[in-house]
Amino acid sequence: MLTASSIFAAAIVMFPAHSPEGSADRARVLAAQTARIQTIRKLSPTVACVFNKGEQGGGGSGVIIDADGYGLTNFHVVAGMLKERKGDIGLAGGRLIEMEVLGIDPGGDVAMFRIDPKEVSETAILGDSDELTVGDYTLALGNPFGLADDYSPTVTHGIISGLHRFQPGVRGALTYTDCIQVDTSINPGNSGGPLFDMAGRLVGINGRISVEERSRVNVGVGFAITINQIKRFMPMLRAGIATPHAAAGFTVRDQALKVLVDEIENDSAARLAGLRRGDELIRFAGRDIRCANDYLNVLGALPANWPVEVVYRRGEEVRCFDVRLAAMPLPKLTRDAPGHPKPSFDPYGPHPVTSKANRRAVRRAIDLFQHATNSKRVIDELGGVHARGARVLTGAADGSADKVDWKVALDVSLTSDAPAIPDEIEARVWATLFRAKSRSDRDAFEVIASDEVRDRIAVVLEQEVADGPPRRLAFDDETGDLLAVEFKHEGTGLSFRYEYGEFKTAGALRMPHARWIYRGKDLFAEDRFEEVTVLRK
Repeated sequence: MLTASSIFAAAIVMFPAHSPEGSADRARVLAAQTARIQTIRKLSPTVACVFNKGEQGGGGSGVIIDADGYGLTNFHVVAGMLKERKGDIGLAGGRLIEMEVLGIDPGGDVAMFRIDPKEVSETAILGDSDELTVGDYTLALGNPFGLADDYSPTVTHGIISGLHRFQPGVRGALTYTDCIQVDTSINPGNSGGPLFDMAGRLVGINGRISVEERSRVNVGVGFAITINQIKRFMPMLRAGIATPHAAAGFTVRDQALKVLVDEIENDSAARLAGLRRGDELIRFAGRDIRCANDYLNVLGALPANWPVEVVYRRGEEVRCFDVRLAAMPLPKLTRDAPGHPKPSFDPYGPHPVTSKANRRAVRRAIDLFQHATNSKRVIDELGGVHARGARVLTGAADGSADKVDWKVALDVSLTSDAPAIPDEIEARVWATLFRAKSRSDRDAFEVIASDEVRDRIAVVLEQEVADGPPRRLAFDDETGDLLAVEFKHEGTGLSFRYEYGEFKTAGALRMPHARWIYRGKDLFAEDRFEEVTVLRK
């Protein structure tokens, strides 16, 4: 069997060390070795051994991804900790510390934990698993077979041997969709540990292996959950939420090199949008569908309520529609201890740990927003924000073909006391966020979901309002940019949503150009702000 070492050795034999070619090859081999060793040294402090509280036997692995102490592991590693939401983490150098179990993704076999930020020395950098190619080298770090007495990780090296693999749930294993297949050695104890590319970027979380039938030893095929799938669930995981996966309301089957729609639920959004049995599915959520497993891979990697585009062919006509996906039920835990037929507690229910996690996630989102908008200067200098333009709504509330023109002239001020039109409500949302400094201000918000707004992953906050219905706000989970605002107008009862595009700097303030959407009875309208100005005090 050819390995990287044997290939390098063969190259050096072909070009003896005293020849110019041999010297150059030897230098390249040594440089690659040095870079690999340095990368592993930097990554090792990010890797954790994960144990049930007070137990050192068995266990799994994890990885620290954030200076605030957040880390990732497998759901099946923490499933036994859900009653108390506590466990132990072993870090390189022999440190054993307590961890909190936060959000869980039972359908995707992912969980998030948190340790004291003071214990964090290095964090893993998140990569882009969509950039991976079969043949790329990878590193797997973890604690297989409990080999590391001082919690220093074991390192294995191999290549990506397949992408977009579908692994059904059999013999108690969880279903893995759209996962990475590696020949990098992964064994019991590696579960939940990181898969890195050779630049040291986290590209997956190791979880499943193919084993020899009578043992649990890896036979050369392992599977990792892609980091891009996990990123979609990250806002909910950080907030301590049990995250459901998406359901599309229809199934597909392979037939004569085509993927045909098979069964459709009567009340599904797909049927309401016009999809019918026998239609040929062409694209789903931005990916070409060539077989039924392609569809299952894409669908299984998405959270509930995720927006997708569906492209299909009926006869010679290609059609498409946009839809928000439904939710799959969370899988049931059959027991929490030997001899118990079912859990004696709600494994997915609220817990003091997760309540605190949600408040931290709210604080993080608003802090990022205020930093992104340079809010200190905004608060110091803001006198009012005015947006001028026009919105036109066409359509009829009863679904008839008659057109109703409804124009709203904008002259919006953040200092308005009595909002009369939706745009003024939006302006008051911005004013609230600019000034959301105190704990009481932020307690009006709660993280409820993740979302995608124009290809950006968002954390969705719901704001309780004393004198009206709650509002929902979507922030970019990395930058803090406000991407969307959704609310119901009290005067008309209509639901509105603003989705923001490019940002325009006006003095100290970054105000977005907006697309306005009416989310009721299939009516919609959209345009952009014609002008945005900031009036200084």
